[in-house]
Amino acid sequence: MANGLRWIATTYDLGYTFTLCEGIGPRDLLVRMGAEPHHLHELADDVVADLQMRPEDGHLSDLDFLDGEDESLVARLTEAGFLSHPGVLVRAGAVPGWAYAIESITSRAPAHLEALSQGTRAYTVFRSVNGEHEVGYAVDGRTIAYYRPHARHSAGAGGEPGVPGFECSGEERPDVAFLRFLEREHGIHVSWEDFQAPLPTAAFA
Repeated sequence: MANGLRWIATTYDLGYTFTLCEGIGPRDLLVRMGAEPHHLHELADDVVADLQMRPEDGHLSDLDFLDGEDESLVARLTEAGFLSHPGVLVRAGAVPGWAYAIESITSRAPAHLEALSQGTRAYTVFRSVNGEHEVGYAVDGRTIAYYRPHARHSAGAGGEPGVPGFECSGEERPDVAFLRFLEREHGIHVSWEDFQAPLPTAAFA
């Protein structure tokens, strides 16, 4: 797809959180969000979708990607929390100079924005299934801005500081505008093909 990040807003039409951290690796990003390093597994996007769609009363055989006879894999995924209906699944990847994370539907990253930005800077954008939008920016362990963007305003309704350089004109959805801002401001491009491939993934209860 031609646009660097904006395709994410279309692909995750039920809501998502996209987070970007400068100068760290994908695994470090997940650890900063609270993951145990030894519990990370490389999973493809369709595998994560399979896990998320599994019914609460479902069996392991409902998971297309999993060979139930592979006892070692089942044990590792169980220990890491992937097979116990985790509340949040986060995948993380890398582009030159940055690590990124994607959550489908959920929004864990904003609560860890300060930890994510320790010694660096981090951006996050969230769109809920109901169409609510939130954006955030933190530097060196301090949240600079976190708010719901509004058309023609770069800050939140209460006048709190906005994300430096970002303005929401109202010509497109706030999350799309923010992804466009990250493309333009930092030259970020994540290819759809790379995104589908296995990436370090963490499960959170």
